Amino acid sequence: MGMCGAYLRVTPDELRELIEEPDRYWGFAEKAVGTERAVDVDKAWHALWYLAERAGSEVDFVLGGTLLGEADSDGPPRYFTADEVRKAAAELSGTGFDQLSRGVELSDLEANGIYPSIWDEPEALDYVRGYHDELVTFFAGAAKAGEPVVTIIT
Repeated sequence: MGMCGAYLRVTPDELRELIEEPDRYWGFAEKAVGTERAVDVDKAWHALWYLAERAGSEVDFVLGGTLLGEADSDGPPRYFTADEVRKAAAELSGTGFDQLSRGVELSDLEANGIYPSIWDEPEALDYVRGYHDELVTFFAGAAKAGEPVVTIIT
């Protein structure tokens, strides 16, 4: 199965609930599956992080955020406030995938140990591009609604 990344839009009230009871994350996430409130970036999370870091992104929309509960084997979840979501949305929409990946060779991802090990496949960056595009839409929707976002890698 491997490590996969996921994002969940929550209301400010739901975020307060999750801060008080982080174990409730899984219930919220389960209800959101298949809706605009959730997006799964599969195993592309590490490549997205690498490309954003390499491009000098100001907001770490992959591994950043504030810890929600204690670290364990699944996660831990982290959250971005509505203000942080607006900043991430602006950066994601202002930096197209072509700009993020400009000058990147697949061998760079392989040499840096970026997960998953698919960088010998010519279409590997297209796999990452699709998830980047989903995140642009997802964060834009959350920002427009003034909603926080919770993320996890499991």
